[in-house]
Amino acid sequence: LTDGQLVIGATGGAPAAGNIVGGVGVTVTNTANGIEIAADSSENWTDVTGTSQAMAVNSSYSANNAALVTLTLPAVAAYGSMFEVAYKGAGGFLIAQNAGQSVRMGTSVSSTGTGGSIASSAAGDAVRFYCSTANSGFTVLSAQGNLTIV
Repeated sequence: LTDGQLVIGATGGAPAAGNIVGGVGVTVTNTANGIEIAADSSENWTDVTGTSQAMAVNSSYSANNAALVTLTLPAVAAYGSMFEVAYKGAGGFLIAQNAGQSVRMGTSVSSTGTGGSIASSAAGDAVRFYCSTANSGFTVLSAQGNLTIV
């Protein structure tokens, strides 16, 4: 066997030598008599220089435009999915919702559906939130600045 190989079984076939392979965010390093598995803890930040962005689960965004940047929540988000948005440009950000969605920040809850939103009011504003009810409910974990909830 070479570095990091194991004997791995196969349904309907003979066991054979093989390596563990990492997926997204996971690296595998094979060494003599060892296997090191590591998770990438870096966050996936996107610098949004346009005026709109569809948000992806477990992603972070910096709103970096002279005009307002509208970021739309994903229609499908699993419980526990994380999101972050920071106001970097001059125009601020607005987090738009899809039908049936709402965002809770403390005792304030946005209007359900496409009429609801959460927005920045000044440079340096930022918000970190998670999906608290699959596809529809989002809860702010931390916020900086003065956010407006509609």
